[in-house]
Amino acid sequence: MAGISYAQTNSVSPYSRFGFGDLYHGLNARYTGMGGASLASPDFLNINFGSPASYTNLKLTTFDVGFEATRINQMQESPAVNIDNSRSGMRNLSVGVPIMDWWGSAVSIQPYSFKGYQINSSRILPSDSNVTITDQFNGQGGLNSVIWGNSFEVAKGLSLGVNMHYVFGSLRENNIVNFDDYTFLDTRSDRESQISGVFFNYGAQYQYLMPKDRFLSAALRFQNATSINSTDLSFDYTIDGNTARDTLVGGSSNEGSYTLPSELGFGLSYGKMNLENRQVSWAVNADFESYNGSEFKSSIGGNPLVNGYRLELGGFMTPQMTFKSLERGTGFFNNTEYRIGGFYEKTPLNISGQDIYNYGITFGLGLPIRQRNMAPGEQKVSTINLGVVAGQRGSLANNLIREQYISFYLSVTFNDKWFIDYKYR
Repeated sequence: MAGISYAQTNSVSPYSRFGFGDLYHGLNARYTGMGGASLASPDFLNINFGSPASYTNLKLTTFDVGFEATRINQMQESPAVNIDNSRSGMRNLSVGVPIMDWWGSAVSIQPYSFKGYQINSSRILPSDSNVTITDQFNGQGGLNSVIWGNSFEVAKGLSLGVNMHYVFGSLRENNIVNFDDYTFLDTRSDRESQISGVFFNYGAQYQYLMPKDRFLSAALRFQNATSINSTDLSFDYTIDGNTARDTLVGGSSNEGSYTLPSELGFGLSYGKMNLENRQVSWAVNADFESYNGSEFKSSIGGNPLVNGYRLELGGFMTPQMTFKSLERGTGFFNNTEYRIGGFYEKTPLNISGQDIYNYGITFGLGLPIRQRNMAPGEQKVSTINLGVVAGQRGSLANNLIREQYISFYLSVTFNDKWFIDYKYR
């Protein structure tokens, strides 16, 4: 990226130029507060789309809606660039249902990726050193995902599951070659990929109950490399300012495809159950995930990806369920869930021979909402989940771009028991 200055469009990142753009992690605010470590975590009251075998843990019908707001500082040394940017929006709308004791199902709509950047670089015309050329690279768009997940308890403590993802959206990019000498005509190339397709990921989760309500849980998640369809549009023309002049190549449309790389994840969780409250009192979670970015392919070419990995560690506790001296406590803060975590990631990006890393620390809270006037037999639990992620992606080495960011996540989760058979005497 030597010699590049940039400004933002669509509030994302110059790193979103690669692949599908910035991939969304797909986790709600509860799990982001624990560093994202959630593959093996048993959770009776939250939907975990990161672990396809987890839905059999749900004991109540669960609704979840989530939001994100992020502030980013982006810096480059040469040329000197230091700007602040932001992004925000709704991030998921989900519902999960315990259909049978051995079968759980969930549906969600959420982002899959974001693309938005504007990158400028300058060079000298080889045949005339008095003419400067500015190359401008712009991108915008993104993909959305509708997820339908099902998991089944096939043996005591062992669940298997599958997520079906339908992804759709468009990725738009244009390149402008701008001459500072008006005797030359500027040129512009527009490219758009309209993408849609289905892919699956699979999971297994095993929970082993130990004395004194302790548990040890292990989980796997796998996604094979999958091809999804695209319609690729292209248009090349000369421009005068912002006005099109002559078409060089116009209106071509081709059917193509993208290859999603395979992924593999493994997680462990150790903690204490509170079966009476259908919750986990405390737990420590650890995940390792690998991403075979070298398998990524696009029918329109573009920048290749490399293999990456991510390490996540996190935990949580609720004082009222953790400490015996607080078992009878009814105070708000005694019943709040406290979360902490961290992550370290080698992203699938390699720029000018430099691997791009992403790492950070996380914090979170689960704030209970008191339920009033419940009828006999009713079971309702509502929680406001807060998550904070402070991290850094990239570095200033080799004239790359360093992003330092802080993200705030908010989700509201409603749990309710359906199909109550009321009896009166």
